Amino acid sequence: AKPTEELPEDLRGKDDSQTEAREILKAIRALPETYKETLVLRLVEGMTGQEIAERTGLAPESVRVNLNRGMKLLRQKLGIVE
Repeated sequence: AKPTEELPEDLRGKDDSQTEAREILKAIRALPETYKETLVLRLVEGMTGQEIAERTGLAPESVRVNLNRGMKLLRQKLGIVE
């Protein structure tokens, strides 16, 4: 039996989730500043593209491009294949 099979269902994967979150944050921090800022505002702060544009002074189109490129790099760093 796997160790997680002995845990109550609501506790399974809790450490895995925290480990995964740490790995994602580490990967985000390793991104170029341009992408890092927009991704943190979007993924961590939950801001919309328009809110990010207002906060950073970037054009909404630039925010969209930065988010797309940043997510692509993040997926590569995390080994996620599209």
